[in-house]
Amino acid sequence: MKKIFFALVGVVGLTSAHAQCTPDPQFAEEDFGVWPDTIADFAPGIVGQFYSDTLNLMVPALASSIPSTPPYPPFPIDSIQLVSVEGLPPGLSVDCNSQTAGPCTYLPTILGCGLIEGTPTTVGTYPVVLNVLAWFTLIGPNSEAASFDGYEIVITSNTGIASIAPMGLGSVRNVPNPFASRTTIEFQVGRTGDATVRVFNMVGEELWTQRVQAKAGANKVVFEGGELPAGVYLYKVESGSETYTGRMALQR
Repeated sequence: MKKIFFALVGVVGLTSAHAQCTPDPQFAEEDFGVWPDTIADFAPGIVGQFYSDTLNLMVPALASSIPSTPPYPPFPIDSIQLVSVEGLPPGLSVDCNSQTAGPCTYLPTILGCGLIEGTPTTVGTYPVVLNVLAWFTLIGPNSEAASFDGYEIVITSNTGIASIAPMGLGSVRNVPNPFASRTTIEFQVGRTGDATVRVFNMVGEELWTQRVQAKAGANKVVFEGGELPAGVYLYKVESGSETYTGRMALQR
């Protein structure tokens, strides 16, 4: 029962109060939750390529908002703190936008976010264990620790991606990543044809589009960051019926 409670309200952040993430406004009206959930899971990564995944969370005001059998009493939740994350792939770390002066702490009814970022170094499937501490008021201040699993991050190699669709779209990446002002989006296709490269912010707004006549083999499209603020952006390559979406970080 307690495991379910913390799985819903305790997943984000670790060490930094200055992570550059933007909460997704589509979750602003939710009563509570963490997105992505354990069904959607974390995004997969590729060895040697920059990885970034944004988490959104909403802490409920009352424990009774969480479905449970037997139900939780309606005591107020003061905050949720993520104490540690175990099992991250080598090369990745967690930063959080703490909503208090304390590290990695989130307040009820305020949509928060955090980042898992870095450059993975080792192929594998990594189960992730989250250790959290909930603070609540019940007669007086109380806290309760819990650990839970259910998430994983899968890291593959470029060779593995190319072998999935040798005649279609593959070997997609952007170089450098992170980048200061300009990056090159690279991809391979099995035959000549139209391709489209798009860039989005983390709330899904399209910022840039370029259509190209892709040739069989390797192709490159240059993207200029221009006046965009520092942060994480999505790029999508479309070729025929195939698409690939990646993450890139702009640093000023």
